[in-house]
Amino acid sequence: MKQAEVLSSYATVDFSGNKLEGEIPEFIGLLKALIALNLSNNTFTGHIPLSLGNLTQLASLDLSRNQLSGTIPNELKALTFLAYLNVSHNQLTGEIPKGTQIIGQPKSSFEGNAGFCGLPLQESCVCTSVPPLQDVDQEDKEGEVLSWKAVALGYAPGLLFGLALGQVIASYKPKWLLKLYCFGFLT
Repeated sequence: MKQAEVLSSYATVDFSGNKLEGEIPEFIGLLKALIALNLSNNTFTGHIPLSLGNLTQLASLDLSRNQLSGTIPNELKALTFLAYLNVSHNQLTGEIPKGTQIIGQPKSSFEGNAGFCGLPLQESCVCTSVPPLQDVDQEDKEGEVLSWKAVALGYAPGLLFGLALGQVIASYKPKWLLKLYCFGFLT
């Protein structure tokens, strides 16, 4: 069922525990005056709508115990009044956005999502296949040494060639060089 007109005067919407399914509609972000949104204990699927970032007055958001997937949108970092957030027991993945209101939530607000990492959870988001920073720094230093060796190897023969060419030009004095000197191009 589609709604023809979106009411924007609701302060609290609580559809928890109603066996609702499908995706959370994007138009929910049009409810600008919304202070509390509770869609917990349903079977919502899909991603958390980006439009929730438009709810600048939102103080409470509960999306727990659904089947939501994807990541928490970075747009939620802008919700400065968000005092309560619960996205536990979904199928969410990725790094938890580092917004002040989000990382200030208790760990229990993010539990039950096997793919989550970052604060406030203990799981680090660093990929295990990346070598430690010390090894990377060591490789950079080795690369710098190799590049300086290449410069030194190219510099010595170049200097010798330049000196030899200068000696040949100084001792030979071709006619065209004398003409340039006579016309004032060389001093």
